[in-house]
Order: sequence, then structure tokens, then C-alpha cells
Amino acid sequence: MLRISRRWLSLRFFTKDGCKLCSDADGVLTTTLKQFPQVPLEKIDITDPANQEWFDKYCFDVPVLHVERDGEAPVKFMHYFHEDKIAGELKR
Repeated sequence: MLRISRRWLSLRFFTKDGCKLCSDADGVLTTTLKQFPQVPLEKIDITDPANQEWFDKYCFDVPVLHVERDGEAPVKFMHYFHEDKIAGELKR
């Protein structure tokens, strides 16, 4: 996690191979995070057996991005990612 404005911030990107929306979302994240190189990004392949919990939750909903801050519920982006919306959330 990264501490920004007295709050911890991290990103968790839920994805799977062979998913066109996931590939597109990954591209948007890569571009967006160039503005925020200090923000850690964890990519989670939901098809990995170790991630069964996330497969059960997001099987039909990937890509999903959790913007996580200490002491707050995650802000979630699903399906289609937009650089301006993600950047706006990271600036918050």
C-alpha cells in the first residue's frame, strides 16, 4: 500500500487470460498509472486455483479494479475502465 494524503492506497486488478475486456482494461491501467507511478498494483488471475474466492465472486464480471484505502470500503470499477475516472479516484 502507498500512503497518499495520510491514507493508504493500493489497487487490486482482477482479471483472467483470454478476456478481451481485461486486456483493454489492462491497457487503460498501464496508461493511467504512468501518472501515478508510486501507486502499487496487484494483478489477480481469478482462474488460478489459489484465487477461488475471487473466481466465485467475479467469474462473469472481470475485469474488476478495487481502489483500496485504509479504513474504507473499496471503490470498484467493473467491465469498462476509463482513464479519467480512475485518475480522478486516485487523486481523491
